[in-house]
Amino acid sequence: MPEGVASESLILALRLGVVALLYLFLLSIVVLIQRELRVEAAAQRLQTPRGRLIVIDPGSSGREGGQAIALEPVTLVGRSQESTLVLDDEAVSTSHAMLLLRDERWWIRDAGSTNGTIVNGRRIGAEMQLRDGDELQMGQVKLRMALS
Repeated sequence: MPEGVASESLILALRLGVVALLYLFLLSIVVLIQRELRVEAAAQRLQTPRGRLIVIDPGSSGREGGQAIALEPVTLVGRSQESTLVLDDEAVSTSHAMLLLRDERWWIRDAGSTNGTIVNGRRIGAEMQLRDGDELQMGQVKLRMALS
C-alpha cells in the first residue's frame, strides 16, 4: 500500500471512531433521560392524592355498603352509563355531580341535578373542596370521601 493511501485509511478510521463515540455518548444520554423520566413519573404517581368514595348507604343503586370506589382525576357521577361512576338510583340524575382533582385537592360540583348534591348534610350551590371523611349524598346514595 502506498503511504498516502495508508494515512488516508487511518484518518478515515479515526473519523469513523470519533463518530461512533459521539453516537454512543448520545445514546447513553437518551437512556439516562428515559430512566430519570420513569423515576419522576413514579414519584409523581405516589404524590397524587388518591381519592376514594366509600359507600355508606347504597340506596337503590345496587352498590354494596363498605365498597371502595377509586376516583379518576375527573369523575362524573350519575345514572347515565357514560358516567365514570354510575349510581343506578332513581333519585340520582343522569348527570348528577362531578368530582375533580385540581391543585392536589379534590373538589365537587353539582352538575345541575334535580335533587341536588349534599355534602355533610348541606346542599351545595357552588364548587366545594372536599376533605377526608366528608359525607356526600346524591339521591339516596350516601358516600364518604377517603383520601389516602
